[in-house]
Formats: sequence, C-alpha cells, structure tokens
Amino acid sequence: MLLITGPTGNVGHELVDLLDRRADGPAWRIASRHPDQLPSTGTADVARLDFFDRSTWQPALAGVDALFLLFPLPGNRAARQAIIPFVEAAQDAGCRHVVYVSVFGADRAWFIPHYKVERALRSSTMSWTVLRCSFFMQNLHRKISTHGENIAERGELFIPAGNGRTTFIDARDAAAVAALALTDPEAHRNATYHLTGPEALTMTDVAAALTAELGYPIEYTNPSLIAFARRLRRRGVGWDTIGFMSAVYTLTKLGQNQQITDDVERLLGRPPRPLTEFLHDNAWRWRERVWT
Repeated sequence: MLLITGPTGNVGHELVDLLDRRADGPAWRIASRHPDQLPSTGTADVARLDFFDRSTWQPALAGVDALFLLFPLPGNRAARQAIIPFVEAAQDAGCRHVVYVSVFGADRAWFIPHYKVERALRSSTMSWTVLRCSFFMQNLHRKISTHGENIAERGELFIPAGNGRTTFIDARDAAAVAALALTDPEAHRNATYHLTGPEALTMTDVAAALTAELGYPIEYTNPSLIAFARRLRRRGVGWDTIGFMSAVYTLTKLGQNQQITDDVERLLGRPPRPLTEFLHDNAWRWRERVWT
C-alpha cells in the first residue's frame, strides 16, 4: 500500500495523475484534509489526513508500506509539531520506505524546515529517498505563492531574487522520479537526488519567456524582502510560508540555487522539460486566471 500525502501540491498532483494512469501496480491511497474535494481517481482509496490532527493519522497510515511525504505549508512550526511526529507515527505503523520532497541546500541550511525533516528520516528505521528539487515551474501559477496573480493582473514577476540564477524544474518530472522511488524502493534506498531543469535562469530570463509566451510584457521587479512580505501578507499568506519563500529566494540571490544536475535524465532516460515547454502547456492559466 502506497500513501500519497499532499495530493494537490506541485508534485503530489502530478504523482496522483501518474499512478492513476497505471495499468497495474500496488494498491494506493491518497490523503487530504478535504478528501471530499479531491477529484475521483477510480483506482485509489481516499482518507482524511490533517497533519495537525493526530486522530487522522492512524486510519491514513493503516497497512502502508511506502509513503510519499509532502507537506503543503512549509514552516518550522509545521515541521516540529506535525511532520516529524508524523514520520515517527509512520515508522510505528509499519511503513518501510519514505519518498520525501525537499529542497536544495536542505543538508546545510539548518533554518529551513526541510533540514529538520531530512534529519528525522535519517534517524528513523525506515529507508528513504530524498528528492531535493529546484524551483518548481508550477510556483509561477500556484495560488499560495501569489505569483500567478502578479503576472496576470500586474504584468510583473514579483520575486526578491536579485540577479541570481535558479534551475527551474517541472513538477511532472519530479513526480515521475517519485513514482520510480515509490514502486521500486530497493533500487532507490537511502538515496538523495538533486532534480533540476536543463538550464539555470535569472528571473529576468523568466520574465522574458513569460512575455514571449503570453504576448504581453511581464517585468521582473525584484522587490525588497520587506515589500515582498507586505504584499503576501495583504493577500493572506502566513508568516511561515513567507519566511520559507524569503529564505529560498535569498539563497537564489546569493547564487546558491544554480547547480544543474543530470539526475532527471539519468533516472528517467530523457532530458528534463525546459521552461518554454511548461509555459506553453500552461499559458491558459494566466489568461483565464486559474490558480492551483
């Protein structure tokens, strides 16, 4: 039994789609705070799971052998009070393998929550596969980041990353790697993969690519961290999420997120998708104001 958490997140959404299209494979379950709002898969069990409500943990973890772990609201409080205890509960419930979506720098950036969760996994008796992913292309339209609204409504890429480069990855590629690690855990036992796109881009490059695809000018405004935080707070984004996003963009600004790896191509047998392909496939979201 596979358990998929965060099924509406960047990678979780794509992973659910991949697993649902399989002709065969192990039984699987998707878990969410609002299971009644999930689209029907036809092949998966559905369970309620709230990381902050421990009464939901045991039913979701019942019979689970492998866990896809993705928490939708990154923050140190969530890691400390919910995610790490959930990892311990999964171990106690008999789970044997965890595939965890992390970020670049989680091995050294002690101030981000992923550092703490990775350390908890290594201290457990379970095997694990850590997917350290670069900046998800899907963040450009995710509702929680508000980037999609800024692009569509203001014509601006409002990200405090300076002139730093980052290696964008399509969540579809990360989900394909996650599916491999979940369905063949022994082949990916205690492995850490660094998943990136094919090139390192500045936010100016991204704005230019958006302009070319959407047909109207998108400007990279490079706000200060204070201005960035203020706008997100006005739109109801929590401080934990703002703090995490600010840390990631600061690492980008300092040149810490520009590494390019061949892990995606080596694992999937094909190159990672470029940003231009992602923008072409998703341009309708900005035109129709559809945020996920």
